[in-house]
Amino acid sequence: MAQLSLPNATAQDTSLIHLQYGMMSAFPLVLPVLFALALNLSLRKSDSCSICDTHLKWQRNSMFGLVFASLAWYWIPTGWMTSAALVVVLAWFVLRIVKGWVSLIDGVAIQPVQHSDEAIDSLK
Repeated sequence: MAQLSLPNATAQDTSLIHLQYGMMSAFPLVLPVLFALALNLSLRKSDSCSICDTHLKWQRNSMFGLVFASLAWYWIPTGWMTSAALVVVLAWFVLRIVKGWVSLIDGVAIQPVQHSDEAIDSLK
């Protein structure tokens, strides 16, 4: 059997990143998200590939956003505002999971959102 070898190709192991997206998708159980956050924080940048770095940051920001939004949701007075805030936060989190996981499956790094100053500088 002949094997194809590419000199500049490196294997990118994204199995832990897939595991974290899977744990994040179990967000109604709360504990998997906390375990995924602990796993994410334990991974060092030097241990992962360049695509993985962007996904790790994306996941970390998503999980911290969910935690902070959940804490803010806890302090909102009961009523329609509580339900609306919960729906918005959970929809935002699910959207970030889907976008990140699909990008990882496609092998695409997630591009950070440009701030207005960076966007203006890129046009010059």
